[in-house]
Amino acid sequence: MSKYRLIFVLLSLAIFTSFQFAGHLDKFFDIQRFKGEYKIISSETLQKTSGWISVEGVVYNLGTSAPAKKFVTLSEVDPKLLSNDKIVGFLGVTISELSKYNGKNAPVMVAVNGIVYNLSASKSWAGGTHKNQHVAGQDLTYDILKLSPHGISKIKSFPSYGVLVFTPDELIKYDGKQQKKIYVSVYGIVYDATQSRKFTGGEHYGHDMGVDLTSEILSLQGHVNLLSKLYPIGLYVFNDKTISRFNGKDGKPFVIVDDLVYDVSKNAQGIKTGTVYNGQPRKEWLIVGFRMN
Repeated sequence: MSKYRLIFVLLSLAIFTSFQFAGHLDKFFDIQRFKGEYKIISSETLQKTSGWISVEGVVYNLGTSAPAKKFVTLSEVDPKLLSNDKIVGFLGVTISELSKYNGKNAPVMVAVNGIVYNLSASKSWAGGTHKNQHVAGQDLTYDILKLSPHGISKIKSFPSYGVLVFTPDELIKYDGKQQKKIYVSVYGIVYDATQSRKFTGGEHYGHDMGVDLTSEILSLQGHVNLLSKLYPIGLYVFNDKTISRFNGKDGKPFVIVDDLVYDVSKNAQGIKTGTVYNGQPRKEWLIVGFRMN
């Protein structure tokens, strides 16, 4: 075998191996391209809905064929049952839920690029810590992508568990004041801006952090390109209760339409904001989040 053919075979094997062991959710979810194509399902909804199971973060409706367990790995279910037409959506794991999976009498989980991975089987994460530097139960996107010598490759060899999501009450805590980390949401994608010098002090051009900044980013010259320098870490989610706070009186006017949340600051005539709207979204509206079912 020639040297070049050997190199080709080894590269092909490496690529095949990476796909073979990648978390199931990775095949369907890319945070930078997600536009609400799939529903976001809460653990509560999953638990109470008969026939629904989460297979490494992908929620399927298997009806009477569903196993008794609600949360399973690929090895625990017949793969023939997992056709794409049976996909309901993705399991949404709030940042508060993730914090409980810290390895202290609990599973070991971390989030990277919006996907929560279960590292409980990893010896190097025993007890919820890794080399006395990283602690489970939180988002580690920056640490893994920027600081780790292995990048995300080793993390992807473990099963995925769900998509990391932030409710309004959770996101507001990451304003650079209550906590050192600075998170902002644009088009429903939550970004980690902690490492950016442009977002120091918990504000940016007079705008507070820990909130949706879609319209503000669009209005500031060159700021759409700035997003490429930040780290996408999760989705901004609302339900029928939390949307009521966004009625335009104390904050921005939002509405839920199907599984998307819109800022209706422009052209809100005849719309009751802070509610679920059953009509068609208007072209002036901006997508700012996703519905948590």
